[in-house]
Amino acid sequence: MKIRRGTTAEAPSGVVAQTDDVFDTSTVETGIDVFDIWGFDKVPDLPVKPEHVFGEYKRLGVFGPLGAVRVAVIVVPPVVGEELPDLSETIAKLDLGTGGGTLPGQEGGGMHRTDTIDLIMVLEGETNVAYPGEDGQEYEITIKAGNFLTHNGTFHRWHNRSGSNCTMLCIPLAAERKTE
Repeated sequence: MKIRRGTTAEAPSGVVAQTDDVFDTSTVETGIDVFDIWGFDKVPDLPVKPEHVFGEYKRLGVFGPLGAVRVAVIVVPPVVGEELPDLSETIAKLDLGTGGGTLPGQEGGGMHRTDTIDLIMVLEGETNVAYPGEDGQEYEITIKAGNFLTHNGTFHRWHNRSGSNCTMLCIPLAAERKTE
């Protein structure tokens, strides 16, 4: 899937727009990859001017500080067999940005959580999402193109068994984790 970004802004004489190609998700072959495609460290005041949003996009990382806005594309390629993805390899190649705080799970094998509320829409393909239940057992759901998922700072793990890439749009909202 070719990801193309369109941006509008207000100029003195009206609305202006810019479009640009971001990347092709079919180039992801191994390991989960995440591309931040838009964002601000603070929600801007309106009107947004062309000089604030046009030109080459400066990647800000996947997670922003409290009050930030990020939009990312997550690509989960298929994994053959039951071998679980290694989270350390994925994290090492990502620009996590200034917030989010990834915390690996005790179970390893890619189980993790972030200090974010993640709004996720599957654009193409399908993947499984595992999570630890209250009873200590691990459970899975399958999400497919057109499905919407919200991670509310909970532990989870991606495992694509489908045979082709799963591409998802993710809007992570930084949240403050409180201890009870």
